[in-house]
Parts: sequence; C-alpha cells; structure tokens
Amino acid sequence: MKKLIAILLSAFLLVAGVGLFAGCEGFSGLLQVSVLQYAEHGSLDNCYNGIVEGLAERGYTEENTNVSRRNAKGNDSENLTAAQTIINSMPDVAVGIATPSAYALASAARGDVPVVFTAVSDPTAESADFSEFDNVTGSSDQLPVERQLQLIRDFFDAKGETGTITVAIVYTLSEANSVSQIAQFEAKESEFNVDIISRGITDATELAAAVDALIAEGADCFNNLTDNTVVQNLSTLLDRANGSNIPVFGSEIEQVEKGCIASVSLDYVELGRQTGYMIADILDGTKTADEIEFLYIEDGYTVDYNSTVMGPLGFTLPTGEAYTTANNVTAGVNAA
Repeated sequence: MKKLIAILLSAFLLVAGVGLFAGCEGFSGLLQVSVLQYAEHGSLDNCYNGIVEGLAERGYTEENTNVSRRNAKGNDSENLTAAQTIINSMPDVAVGIATPSAYALASAARGDVPVVFTAVSDPTAESADFSEFDNVTGSSDQLPVERQLQLIRDFFDAKGETGTITVAIVYTLSEANSVSQIAQFEAKESEFNVDIISRGITDATELAAAVDALIAEGADCFNNLTDNTVVQNLSTLLDRANGSNIPVFGSEIEQVEKGCIASVSLDYVELGRQTGYMIADILDGTKTADEIEFLYIEDGYTVDYNSTVMGPLGFTLPTGEAYTTANNVTAGVNAA
C-alpha cells in the first residue's frame, strides 16, 4: 500500500510539475521576448521588423529566442489586458511598441520584468514619464519639429504663399505624446511664421468632425503627428482635407505613400533595429535596462514627397539642398 501511495504521489507531482512549467513561456528552453504593439499601421510594423532584425544581428534568432507579438489594435482595454498577461508570463524582456503599450507594460511590470519601449515620441512626457519606472529603457521617435515646419514653410513659399500659414493638427487626448508634440509645435509659431490650431478627439468617431471644424477655422494645411488613432484612420483626414483642396503633411513615409503630400520621415525599421540592440544587451546580461539610456535618434531622417498628390493641390517641389535627395513616393513605390 505504501509503495502504491508513493507511486501515485510521484505521478501527481510529475503531472503538476508539467502543468506548472507548461504555463511558463520559458518551458521551451528558448529566451522569451514578448512584444505588445498598440496599433496596426506601417510605422509600428516597421519597428517590429527592425527589432527582429536587430536581435538576429546580435545572434538572437528563432533557434534560441521566441519573439512573440500581440497587437492591441488601438483598443485601450485590450491593450491593458494584454500587458498584464505578458508580464504575468515573466518573459526575459517585454517590449512595448508605441506609448500606450509601452506604458501599460511598464506599469504592470513594476520593475520585475525588464521593459524596452520604442516609437515613444516623448519618453518623459508629463502624463507618461518612463523615467519614473525601474528596469525600463527604450528608444524615441520624437518628431523633428523644426525640420517639419521648415518643410511646410518651403512648400508654401514655393507656391508663392509667403504669409502666415495656418497649420491644423488633430490629436488624441489620451495619447501623452500627441499632447506633448502640440506644445512643441506651438512653441515654434513665430520662428516659422505659422499659426497652429488644433482639435483633440477621444476616439476615431470624432475625427471627421474635428477635421471639418479646423477647415472652417481657416486651416491652410494639416500636419499629422505620430498619433495612433489618427494614423489608423488617415483616409478620413485625407478625404476631407483634400476634398477642400487642403494638403496634409505626414510624419513618416508610410503616410506619404497613403496620400500625404510630404514629410520629414524617420526610418522606423532602423529605429526598431537600434531597439533590438538594446534588448540584446539585456539578454546578453551585459547591461540591465536601468543601465541603458533612452535613445533619441539624431540622424536618419529623409524628406519624402508624393508628386501625384502635389499636382492637383497646386504645389511643386521646393528648391534647395534638402530637396535634391528627396524621395518621390507615388502609389506606395519609392520612385526616387
């Protein structure tokens, strides 16, 4: 009887042990990198692809590392749930692409899991300050505000419109980066002879009305931020603005491919690659997240324009050194 009990107890412990470890992502023996991406659009997808490339360059491939990705599809409730699920699984590194996902991961981790963010425009924004967390680092896709305003100024000057330009911006009230960027643009109004007008929205259903209100207020053009809600619904902004013969300036090349007139663009694949190197440092054990400084990209920006959009709106490519190497992006194909 004692022998039978011992056998049964051993079997129970074996089954329980298998069940316990099967619930852990690390049971496969692979390192676990769990990615949470906030929304589904080109720049964030490029970030993810760059992360995978950067990790592979450092020797972290599918042979030794499992890189899994969840996409919240812009749903805040789903984003928070996914962040908690990822942290509960205790991956080797959790990665947040875009501010809402990165902040949700950092908040859930509370320092217990290293968190690396990317595509966070302002990592020290008042309402989403990543410097307040332990065991968190990452990379910024901060907009080059001065270069973007100079781009807008140059396009209107080339058209012969040298007066004050009214630049309209739609942004999402809950996105800390967007709120921060509005202030940055407003601070440069006098320097570039522009007037910034803006409308905040709570979700995509309010976008069309916000665009119409800014058009009625006298918008000469729209300038898009890296605002996830607006980017996901870019066609609504483009249809209403272009329908009133008003150009929309983008914030990265994918937006220009989809119909924005021009942009000073960051290479999001390269941003992701640099982030992949940061993750690799943590996996190597050579640095902790706290020992890696936030990364701000200084170079790697390009000027992209869409000649198909320019013509009907009455614009031509400005002259000057910045435009001799500009990329003509037409119908999703780089024609430069």
